[in-house]
Amino acid sequence: MTIILHITPIQDWLAGRESGEYRPPSLAREGFIHCSTPDQVVPVANNLYHGQRNLVLLCIERGRVRAPVRDEDCYESGQLFPHIYGPLNRDAVVQVLPFPPDASGNFSLPPALADERGLLRWDYPILEFDPSEAAIIEPREVLRPIDIAEHCVLCFFQDVVGALHAEGRLAFKKNLNSEMGDNPLYELDVDGRRLALFHPGIGAPLAGAYLEELIALGCRKFIACGGAGALDASLVLGHVVVVDSAVRDEGTSYHYLPPSREVAASPRAVAALERILQRDNVPYVTGKTWTTDGIYRETRAKVGLRRAEGCLTVEMEAAAFFAVAAFRGVTCGQILYSGDDLSSDSWDSRHWQRETSVREKLFWIAAEACLEL
Repeated sequence: MTIILHITPIQDWLAGRESGEYRPPSLAREGFIHCSTPDQVVPVANNLYHGQRNLVLLCIERGRVRAPVRDEDCYESGQLFPHIYGPLNRDAVVQVLPFPPDASGNFSLPPALADERGLLRWDYPILEFDPSEAAIIEPREVLRPIDIAEHCVLCFFQDVVGALHAEGRLAFKKNLNSEMGDNPLYELDVDGRRLALFHPGIGAPLAGAYLEELIALGCRKFIACGGAGALDASLVLGHVVVVDSAVRDEGTSYHYLPPSREVAASPRAVAALERILQRDNVPYVTGKTWTTDGIYRETRAKVGLRRAEGCLTVEMEAAAFFAVAAFRGVTCGQILYSGDDLSSDSWDSRHWQRETSVREKLFWIAAEACLEL
C-alpha cells in the first residue's frame, strides 16, 4: 500500500463531507490537488505553512484514488510530487492525523507515519469489525429477562441515586456484577409509570457492557444523563447539552459498528429531550461530543482538532451507548451538563461535581424524556 499525503486546514477537510468528495481550493485554481510523499511533506509544510495551526494530514492510499494521479515537477524543484487531477474520493483517505507545529513553528513527521519507505502502519486490530450477530458470550444467554420497565435512565450521578434511595423512592430489582462489586438496578414510579434507574459505571467498556445486560433483562428505551468537559468557552458551568452524535475516539463502539468517524444518537431520543427542555424553558444546545478512553491524554492538539470539527464536550461513554443501541435495535440518547473547562490553555475543574441542583434537574429531564419514548 502506497501512501501519499495532503496538508489541509481541518475546516476544509470537514466541509462538504456529505458529497463523498474532497475539493480543496487548489483543485479549482490549478486543476489538481497537491500531495507529497512522507519524505517530502515536512519540507513542504515548513516552507508553506510555517507556524500555521489547525492543520491535518490526509493519509491517502494512492491505489484507491479514482481520479488520475500523476507524479510531476511543475515548479522546477527537481522533485516529482504526486498530483490528483480531480476531486478526491473520501474513501481513499485511510487516516486523518493532527499536524501541529512545534513551539518554533516547525513541523515534523507524525509518529503514525511509519518506516523509511513511507508506508503507513496499517495493522490496527480495532478496525477489524465483524458484523456477525452472534458472539461466543451472548448477554441474553447469561441473563434471563426479568419484570423490569422498558424505559431506563442511565444516571451517572451517584449522589442523585443515593438521595432517591434515601427518600424510599427506589425499588430494588437486581444486582449487575463486576469485579468492583454489585451494581443495583432500581425501579421507581413517576406519575404512575414505571422507570428503571441504573448507574452505568465509568468508561465505554463497562458502560457498554452494562447496557448490553440491561437490554437482555428487558429494557428497551434509554436516556443517559451525565456531566462532561466543555470544549467550547461559551458553555458556562451547568449549561445543558443534548448530544446528537459522538466522535468515536474510544474502542468499544468499533466492536458494534463498522469504522467511521462518528455515531449518531437515536433521533427519537434527541427529539424527546428537546421537547422537554423547550416545554420547561431550559436553555440548551444540541451538538456533537467527543468520546475518549484517555482522560489524561486530552492534549491541546487533540482538543483543537475536536473543537474544529464541532465537538462541544468531551466524555467517555456516549459513542459506546449509541453503537450498542444501534447494533441491538434499541433507542438511546444522552443529555449532559457542562462541567470542567478544557477550552483554554489550562484546565479548570470549576468544581463541577458539586452542582447538586443541576444534576437533580438533569435527572428529572432525562426521566421525562425517556418516558416519552
